[in-house]
Amino acid sequence: MSKFNKKLWTLGNKIEDELKPHLEEFLGKELYRSDDIYDIMDFKSQDNKLVVEIKGRRVKSTQYDTTIITCGKIIEAEKLMCVNEDTKVYLFFVFTDCVKYIQLPKERPDWNCKHTGTNHIPHFLIPIKDLNDFEGVEKIKSNQ
Repeated sequence: MSKFNKKLWTLGNKIEDELKPHLEEFLGKELYRSDDIYDIMDFKSQDNKLVVEIKGRRVKSTQYDTTIITCGKIIEAEKLMCVNEDTKVYLFFVFTDCVKYIQLPKERPDWNCKHTGTNHIPHFLIPIKDLNDFEGVEKIKSNQ
C-alpha cells in the first residue's frame, strides 16, 4: 500500500476550496465535504442528490486526448445514482489553463480503461472532447 501523500492532498483541498463557491452558484446547491479524508467523492449536497468529484491536473487541457479517473470513483458514483435515480454526479477537471466538467450519465459511456497512475490501478480514460468548458471560472490559482 502506498504512503499517504499529504502535500498532494493539501493541494487538492486548496483547488477544491477555490472552486467550491463557483460550483455552488452553477449547480444551485450548497455543497458539503466529508470529514473522512478517504471519502470517495469530494462534495455532496445536504440531500445527497448532488455529488461532485474534482480532479486537479498539472497540465493544460490540450496536452492529452484523454484524462483519467479511477474506476472505483465511477463505480461508486453509479451506485449512488442507482440508489436514488434523482442523484446527479458531476466530475470537474481543473487543468492549468481551464476547468472542464461532465455530468456522469446514468449509463456509462464506452470509455477505455487501463492500469495507470501512482499505484497502477484501473482508470477510465475520459476523452477531453467529451468534457464541457466550465464557464463559471477560467483558471484556479492554486493549480497554476
